This record gives sequence, structure tokens and C-alpha cells, in this order.
Amino acid sequence: MADGESTTTRARGHDDRGRTEAGRRPILGLVLAAAVAAPSAAGCRSPDVLIARGASASLTSPTTLASAVTLINQGDRAARDVRVTSISLAGGTLVVPALPLDLGTIPADESVPLHANFVGQFTALRSHVLTVEGTFEVGHDRKRFQFDAVVVIPPDAPGRGVLDSAAVHPGRVFGAPFPARRPGFGREVNGSRWTVPTGPLVSGPPTPDRTGITRAPGATPRAPEPQAPLAVEFDANQPMGLSSAGAGTVSTIAEPSGASNGREVVFSTVNSVAAYSTNGGGSFTPLDPTKIFPPDGVGFCCDQVVQYARSIDRFLWILQGAGGYRLASASPDDIVASSGTGWTYWNLTPQVFGQPGGTGLDYPDLSVGDHFLYLSWDAGWPGCPSGCRKGFQVARVALDEILAGGTITIEFTDPPDAPMAWGGHLMQDTGNEVFWAGHNTSSSMRVFSLAEGSGTYFWRDVEITSWPNSALSSLTPDGLNWVAGSGGFPGNAILGSTRVDNQLWFAWTAGTNAAFRQPHVELAVLDRSNDFQVLQRLQIWNSSYGFAYPSMATSACTGEVGLSLEYGGPRDFQNHVVGFWGDFVLYVTTDSNVGTTRFGDYVTIRQRPATRRHPGNRFDAFGYGLDARPLPATGIRTDVHHVVFGRPSCR
Repeated sequence: MADGESTTTRARGHDDRGRTEAGRRPILGLVLAAAVAAPSAAGCRSPDVLIARGASASLTSPTTLASAVTLINQGDRAARDVRVTSISLAGGTLVVPALPLDLGTIPADESVPLHANFVGQFTALRSHVLTVEGTFEVGHDRKRFQFDAVVVIPPDAPGRGVLDSAAVHPGRVFGAPFPARRPGFGREVNGSRWTVPTGPLVSGPPTPDRTGITRAPGATPRAPEPQAPLAVEFDANQPMGLSSAGAGTVSTIAEPSGASNGREVVFSTVNSVAAYSTNGGGSFTPLDPTKIFPPDGVGFCCDQVVQYARSIDRFLWILQGAGGYRLASASPDDIVASSGTGWTYWNLTPQVFGQPGGTGLDYPDLSVGDHFLYLSWDAGWPGCPSGCRKGFQVARVALDEILAGGTITIEFTDPPDAPMAWGGHLMQDTGNEVFWAGHNTSSSMRVFSLAEGSGTYFWRDVEITSWPNSALSSLTPDGLNWVAGSGGFPGNAILGSTRVDNQLWFAWTAGTNAAFRQPHVELAVLDRSNDFQVLQRLQIWNSSYGFAYPSMATSACTGEVGLSLEYGGPRDFQNHVVGFWGDFVLYVTTDSNVGTTRFGDYVTIRQRPATRRHPGNRFDAFGYGLDARPLPATGIRTDVHHVVFGRPSCR
């Protein structure tokens, strides 16, 4: 049954610069209008279409603007000999690249970034029109493309903003009384709105040790196998039985998330379904979210994220729909008693955050702090009507209010303050202050922070050593680029981050250059206690295979950084791997036997709550592989795993 339909009332704040509801800052969006060759009729896919997404601009000096945009081949044939013949920016003079610029071949459903730097007189918050023209070949024909993009320069740094707030009333459900519905997937999901520009070269030595792979228990071995210098124990590497078989409600893009209470209850999500375990992950019972929650204006489509907040003994679940998000809470006892169907929930529509109806909210994340639950998403994809404020948004809710199960006050940032964090995730194990970050350029990060006792969030720029922001490409044995993503998404977004005392660890997927022959993971470690100074620049890399989609968490027992990510390459299909930073060995948990061009967009790792048997020395990780073995009435299916691993003891 369901009662107490979620409703909302709002309260507005203002900052010390006089921003109010009636006088907010100019919209810092990226407006893109593309004119491409051979446009198709409505509803039909053209074989000859290049489009542009993710236009961005960042100042590297008061007179130098670095811009970037992602060219996407949405056709069903390769675009060969892609050649850029003209790049111009209103108010600027092109410095690089030299023209004409050859971008080579863009395979179907893949993308390449285009970088261009200009000199002129530039200021923050000003907009400029970027125009690109060129040609490409399809079959025996040469086609033209042209697009205009309005790029808006982000706010100056250092800077700050003041949280706005709204009150949201609860609803309650029990027993999954609603009829099953098909999840409402849109045609385009997880789209790019920020392509990382190329910044000034900042040199630094790469990590000398390459990362090897070995097989975790439950996975097929492959020789040769490097050995980890420190012991890693696996309590579980359990297939969850969630796949695209049957009704087909699970996409082959699994996006697994989950958490446990450290004992008998595990709750997990996989794109459009959920599952729970009452025996510590020994077996899982699938759930259909469309049966659990009412068919209201929020609806349900896809992205889901799960956390467990030990301080209030609650599982926290965010579900994405076409009309916003649903935040749900249940205790482990509630999950057991209701067979996973008893939840208190709050509807988070765009209007809660002062956005007009039709504003898209996409790609959510959750992080648990000392006293708050933090939420994040990309605002303005795919829909961004007039008045929409696009960018990366962070919100928070007091854990005590969630525990009470009544009306919550949700506080939130202004999305245009963080356009460069688009597609990113929140820091995990974040304590009394939450952090998030994005790339101004390939040699500059913008790091945001919000302390628990403050209603003001801050940002500052941090110079880091340069990393390759080239197109991501790593081919599986069947010749498919498993890191192609969705139109370049999530690309180089900072997906993994965790806090180790005053050390802030950030990780993202990077491209290739002379030092890194395969895509790899870049890490930056900053010192919170010393003005966010860079402590280390690190890489997870190997010349024989690529790494991508990093997720990180901190061991409460040893203080080490645990890793959950994906790897693959010419001899290896894409698979889930786990391990510890510093071992330079990762453990493969799955056994894929087919490639894909759409893998991701994330995997998960959580600090496992301490118990008498395991005092904080374990992680819960959720990842997946792909299985093309013949099954009745099925094709490729996802092979989602719940993995419990860690050190033998505290050190």
C-alpha cells in the first residue's frame, strides 16, 4: 500500500553578493546548435551524421581561452578522414590548432574531442560563439559539417555560493501493490555537457610501477599472474543473477550500486532493477521498483544509487525518473520484514530546486557524511527549457531528519557554479565536509567543499601535472572499443574520490600518449589541511590493457584506499577488478566473453561497516562483466557480482 503522497514547499536563500530568487546570476549554460550533413527525417537515423556535444571554455590567463567540444558520430557507418577546416570564436583569435586539422576516423557511435585555444580579452561569466566547420567521408561521398556553440566562461576562482533550501514531505509504501511498468528510458541518456580543454603543459614523472591483474576466487584464471605483495582476502565473489534475460528490464549497461549493513542484509541496484539479500550476499532476491513505488509524476527509468548510513541504521536509495528523483529510506529490519518493499520516500522534482518543469536531472550519486546525506546529479540533461540552470548540483539532507521519516529540509547548490564537474561523483567517506571536483583544463582542477556547519560552499583552482585528454579507445578481442561511452560520457569526469584523514583522493579516466599506450586512471591526492596543495600525482596503468571507471573508498581499519574499476584490452574483454592502491595488482572478479562499445558508466565500492569478526577491514564492491553464452531467448546478458574483500586484519 502507499500513503502520504510526497509534496513540497520551498524556502529561498540569498548570498552576500545579493543573489535572490528575483536576481540570480546569469545562466552559465552551454548552448549548442549543430548543423550537420545529411540530416535525417524525424524518427529516422541518418547514416551520415556528426553532431557536437559538451562545448566548454576555461580561462588559462586573462587573455587566453581554452575551449573544447566533443564530435560524435551518430550514424551507423564510420566517418572517415574527418577534417576541421575552420575554427572561430567571437572576440578571440585562434592560436592552436593549426588548420586544416585531421581527426582521422570516428567509428559509428564513437566520439573525439576537438581542442582549440584563443587569445583576446575574456572575463568570467561572459559568453562567446564558437564556430567549427569541416568535412568527412562516408562511403564514396565527402560531406560537410558545421556547428555553432555558445560557450560561457565559468565563475572566477576562488569563489563561493550560498545554499538554497526546500522542504519535502514524505510518502510511504509497503507490499509492492502497483502493477509492473516498463521503465521510461529516453532516447539519449547521460549526455556530455563538458569536454575537458587542454591547459598549459605542466610536467611531472608518471608512476613507475604498472598495475598488473590476477584472478579473484570465482573467476577463471589466466597466466601469467603477478602476485600481490600484501595479502588480500575474499569473503565473497557472488554472481547476483541479474541480467538482461527474461523481460529485458536490465540493460547491458549495468551501472551496479549497493551497500551492506556489515551483517546479513545487502541491498543493490542494477540500472532498472534492484535486489536484496538477507544472508549476507549468499543469494539475492530481485525487485521491480515500478511495483514498489506509485506511478506518479516522478516515474522511474534507470540510474539508481544505494548507500547504508550506519549512524541511523538505514539503507538510502535514490531512483531516477523522467520527472526527477525519488529518495527512499528503510532499515535492515524493514527490508527483511517487507521483503524489500517497505520504504519511506521523498519526491525530488526539478521544481523543488527552483527549476522549471521539463528540466532533466541525470546521473545521480550519494555520499554519507557524519551528520548528512549528500546527493548530486547533472542538471539540464536531456531537457533544459527556458529558465533552466544547467551544471553539476549537490544537495544535502540531515540524517536525523531521514531517520524521523517526516518532512525533510533539502539544501542545494546552484548548478552553473560547477559546469566542469558535469558527470562527476561525490567524495566517499567524507566525514564532516563533503568535496567534489571537475577539470577546468588538463592541468587545472576546480575543487569544491561544503562543511557540515556551514551554509556556504567554496571552490578553488588547483594546478596539477598534465594528463592526456585524448579520445578514449581500448579494443577488446572482438575489436570493440569498450570505453567509447555514450557520446563521450562520462569521459574524463572525476568518478572516484575518497577521504583519508586530511588527504583528498580524486580519480578519473584519461587517454593515451607516449607514456600511456592504453587508457588509464589518473589520481591526484590533495592536502586539505594545507590549502589543498598537491601531495601526489599517481596513475593506474598498463601498456597491455586499459583501466577506466574508477571508484574508491577508505578502509576504516588500515586507512588504505580500496579500488573498484574496470579493465580490458586487446587480449582481455572488459571486466570488473578490485584491489588496494599501492599493491599494483588488481583482482578480476568477472569473466566476460564478449565486447561492447557501451560499458559503464560506473561501478561501486563501499566501506563495509565494522563487526566483531571484521573490524573495518572489508569492502563491499559491485561490478559486472558481459556473457554471450547461448541462453534460451536471450542475447548478451550482464553478469553482476557482489564482492567482499579486504586485508586479513588491521595493521
